[in-house]
Amino acid sequence: MPTDPPPDPYTVLGISPDATPLQVARAHRRLAKRFHPDLHPDEATAERMREVNEAYRRLRSADPGVAADAGPARAPAASHWAPSRRPVRPAEASTTRSWAAWRASAAETRATPGTRRSPGEVHEPVTRRPGRLEPVERRFSQSGWAALLMAAAFLVVMAAAMVAGRLAALP
Repeated sequence: MPTDPPPDPYTVLGISPDATPLQVARAHRRLAKRFHPDLHPDEATAERMREVNEAYRRLRSADPGVAADAGPARAPAASHWAPSRRPVRPAEASTTRSWAAWRASAAETRATPGTRRSPGEVHEPVTRRPGRLEPVERRFSQSGWAALLMAAAFLVVMAAAMVAGRLAALP
């Protein structure tokens, strides 16, 4: 049974052969909204969507000259809903030791050479946190007691003004 030649991807998407990649993507999106199988569950619409996806895949390939002559998709990984990258395969283990075996025993820990510091050397760990602020000499005018004293003086002046105002209002 002979296979039919693949239809021209430009006619399937309804664009001219000199279309830009942006025009190709817009045409595919427009047709995908129109023929999506979730919106139209019949088989004819699903087949039309397969044609649209195949035409878009062929036009989106790296070599545009080969895209029009290329046959149907050879691998199912090139379909519309397939993942876009190859699966990650873990490499073979380079050793037979398990992760728990890498922990050092108490004897190995004691056998490792320690860090020796010269007398007076202070260890400062590497950190991005800013250092502690040094205490600054503050004057009395910058203290909370000065603020409290000023508030009390203000209240006394306000009370004196109110009493003076009442005395001035008397005949």
